[in-house]
Amino acid sequence: MTLAEDLVNTYNIVRNIEKMPEVDGLSALFERHGMPLDAPLTETDLAAAHRLRPVFREVFAAPDEGAAVTLLNRILAEHHAVPHYTDHDGAWHLHVAAPDAAPVDRYAADAAMALLTVVTTAGTDRLHVCVGNRCAEVFVDVSRNQSRRYCSPLICGNRASAAAHRARRKKAAAVPGS
Repeated sequence: MTLAEDLVNTYNIVRNIEKMPEVDGLSALFERHGMPLDAPLTETDLAAAHRLRPVFREVFAAPDEGAAVTLLNRILAEHHAVPHYTDHDGAWHLHVAAPDAAPVDRYAADAAMALLTVVTTAGTDRLHVCVGNRCAEVFVDVSRNQSRRYCSPLICGNRASAAAHRARRKKAAAVPGS
């Protein structure tokens, strides 16, 4: 999963379910992505992350590459992206947030750059919102033939298959003589 996916999917817009209600959830998100923290996160950081989710959701629903890039560039600007190279781990590599940036600003800049890479190399056809019933999770389709329709084949995909199977059986039972 990408940084943006993980953040956006901490809130289910269909069922109005908050999956990251406390700072501990945000801390776990940073930890899952190997993002070190200099100090504990705060309620202010959590509120900033909550405000960032719908902005990234817009990127997944963008009508075209130009719209997606405009949104991502706005995120970079609003979160004070300052691209620079560093060798803090012994090898030169690019960072897009200033070393002293607020934690959510670092997360936003890294997530925006990751999505910009997807959009500018593979297009917005890789960005999706799950078509599963009662779902609206976002995901980046990394399948070879770009055929994913569900955030999870094991959850939403199986639910859709089971519903289609039940509908076929119900239709067959309703046909006289079958």
